[in-house]
Amino acid sequence: MKRMLYLACIAASACLCGACAKSVERAQQDVQRARNQAAQDVQNKREDLRQTQQDAGERVARQERRVEDAARRGNENVIKQERELEDAQRAEARKDTIDSTATHSTPPITDRSGTTTNRPAHVDVNVNRVPGGGVTVDVNRTP
Repeated sequence: MKRMLYLACIAASACLCGACAKSVERAQQDVQRARNQAAQDVQNKREDLRQTQQDAGERVARQERRVEDAARRGNENVIKQERELEDAQRAEARKDTIDSTATHSTPPITDRSGTTTNRPAHVDVNVNRVPGGGVTVDVNRTP
């Protein structure tokens, strides 16, 4: 009877040890699975961060290109307006030279029978910017 009890205890101990070993093995697998999952999460986060940095870099580059394009267009508009102003000034100078040569061929103001004042003719030149980026020139001559 003692032997039977002894054998029953040994068999129960063997089953208990087998169950404990199986439980330990499962726990080890769970720990390994958790480690693998954590490593995969870290890799995913790194990839997301790299992708976010790349997208941000592309957005910054696009914005810089837009700013450079706008600056270039602004400079081109300023140069165009300066050229138009210079052209208007040249045209005015040419007109003044033509008017001055024309006045030399006309009699002096005192010799004119149609005018009552003794003052020379006056020319008003107005250079105006138009919203489209151009320039208009108004010339008003008063006798």
